[in-house]
Amino acid sequence: MKIIMKDGAPAVVNEAGAPVIGIGSCGIRYTEDGESRFAAAEGKWSLDGDVLTCGGASLAFSREGDGIKFSAEYSYTGRDLGGTDEFIVLKGKFAEPVKTLVAPGVREVNGIKTNEMLTSVETMEMDENTEFECGDFAALVTPSGKKYIAGYLTYREYFGGITVRGDGSFEVKAYTELAPVKDGETLRSDVFYVTECDDIVAELPRYCDLCVRDMAGEPRLKFDVPYGFCTWYYYLGDVTGEAVSRSVEDLVKYRDLLPAKYMQIDDGWQVWYGQWEVNEKFSRGMKAYADEIKAAGLTPGLWFAPLWANKARVRQEHPEYFAVNRADGERTICLDLSVPEACDFIRDVMRRATLEWGYKYLKLDLITTTLGAFRYRDPSFNSLKNYRRLMEIVNEAVPDDTFILGCTAPFGPSIGLVDGMRVSCDIGGDWDGLRQVFNAVLKRYYYHKRFFINDADCLIVRKAENEDGECRRNCTRTDEEIKTYISAAAASGGTLMLSDKLRLMGEDQLEQISRLYPINTEAAIPLDLTERWLPGILDCGVRRGIRTVMFLNWEEKDLDLSVLLGPGEHRVFEFWSRRFEGVFGDEYTATVAPHTCRVLHITDAGSPAVVGCENEVIPTLDQSFERGKLTFTFIKPGDAVIVAAEELAGDCARIEKVAEGLFRVTENGEMTVALDAK
Repeated sequence: MKIIMKDGAPAVVNEAGAPVIGIGSCGIRYTEDGESRFAAAEGKWSLDGDVLTCGGASLAFSREGDGIKFSAEYSYTGRDLGGTDEFIVLKGKFAEPVKTLVAPGVREVNGIKTNEMLTSVETMEMDENTEFECGDFAALVTPSGKKYIAGYLTYREYFGGITVRGDGSFEVKAYTELAPVKDGETLRSDVFYVTECDDIVAELPRYCDLCVRDMAGEPRLKFDVPYGFCTWYYYLGDVTGEAVSRSVEDLVKYRDLLPAKYMQIDDGWQVWYGQWEVNEKFSRGMKAYADEIKAAGLTPGLWFAPLWANKARVRQEHPEYFAVNRADGERTICLDLSVPEACDFIRDVMRRATLEWGYKYLKLDLITTTLGAFRYRDPSFNSLKNYRRLMEIVNEAVPDDTFILGCTAPFGPSIGLVDGMRVSCDIGGDWDGLRQVFNAVLKRYYYHKRFFINDADCLIVRKAENEDGECRRNCTRTDEEIKTYISAAAASGGTLMLSDKLRLMGEDQLEQISRLYPINTEAAIPLDLTERWLPGILDCGVRRGIRTVMFLNWEEKDLDLSVLLGPGEHRVFEFWSRRFEGVFGDEYTATVAPHTCRVLHITDAGSPAVVGCENEVIPTLDQSFERGKLTFTFIKPGDAVIVAAEELAGDCARIEKVAEGLFRVTENGEMTVALDAK
């Protein structure tokens, strides 16, 4: 794409010269006397090279692959503005209307707007009257089938978004959070990007790669995907030191079935938010609990709300450490990290937790809940810069082997500053809770292992009979809904933290959870991303010759779901029913009942092969067939797999013929087996 002048007006065109975007105006939106007003750059646009200028505004364009990127500067002239709402980086219009939009929304709290875990990701059909405010980026489809992605590449100046209307018009925004603007003051935007693509599902990860390149150079992938236990969804804030000790005992008892690396203590251990000292429920002190966790072979983790201080001593003794609300002039509960002493406070808290107590997994929560349209000691600060300064301090303070998890935190500005990020709302105890979580998780596949490791929130599969008087979140899901839940959790490819009281779970329930191990670490591709609000066709990719595809029905009616298998013939095995579906051509279709799922293990027909695994949702076993020998390695003791072959023999595993051309093979003391196959 490139910028040109066409009929006296600026436009972005593609390589064939066809118009993509008409360029409108740039300026500042503010509210006065209860009405929204717009101070636009005056005059007409002129183009010099790749730079557009108009009055005090300039837009600097450059090519980025097949797309184009730009940033804006606007030198405001006029009377001083006491408070502003938005820096309109660009008003423009696509050459066609928008038919379908896939985009995150924004969460508005305390006068700021962000894209974070509590924003849903929408897939919507649009008409000329539809308008949607997108956080960070938007993916759209026109009536003629053209597909575009438009979004920020950098997140250093402001939280931002793009408002898209069905008629094709849009506004790229930087949220100025009621900040005043004086005559002659210059506002500078982050870098924004637009590209046309053939496939939105495939292009979104590439867009995220560009964001990472421009923000951090390369993905921050110091750690493997975490798995373990978190106290929150059983005890909530009523967790005690004794509950932690019991949870550690359970993790040790069941570690062969449910491997764990991390044991994370959540909210409830501290005196107050901001007073990060141990309370009376943790009588042995936080170092003692970290030592206990480490002695069990686990890595201890701890929860913080690092910006928040309400009743804490630091807020009473040092009100000057805190930001001021622009609306009423009162000190807020949010630390102002343009104040050096406030930075020292955070630095000391993080060092104590990691270097003195020994916690090497930090969950940093309630970030956007605490930030707001505030005034800081440094007048150049805003909520985004306050957040990024927080995370810079944390990274400076803690050892390199500390995993940093963001929670209720903005996505784009976290690039390069966190190892993991919660990408969904908190998990509830019912079916609707699953739908809300996985709308976000499955549609944010593109962030995983790019911006950060995705965290799909904890896995809680208990039922009423698995709860006692300490349980603070009751669960009502059915057996079939739990299977769908486990399948979706596997498809996320992200962090897997359990949060049931394991000693109250039945043996069959523990076995069911165990089918998630070894954990899948790659995010599934939602093949129907642009077709449904909640994707139901997930391609988990090919692992050593077995492709896993999931059909999930999140709706209240039967759904006919299909997946293309490619040329040739393919064997299909359904995991949960342990049923061999048969041999199919280039497509497989199934009717899926409401709230249920099908997990398909798909292999090419022809040579003898393991076609399905009974104990892994997403199989990872090695296999090969050469010179009449089928060789494979079981993943776990007691594993059972289904093999397709005309004949199968060997004495290194138990072999049972279950149908013509199908055998069930069970591990019998040898993990790697070589069977005679035909």
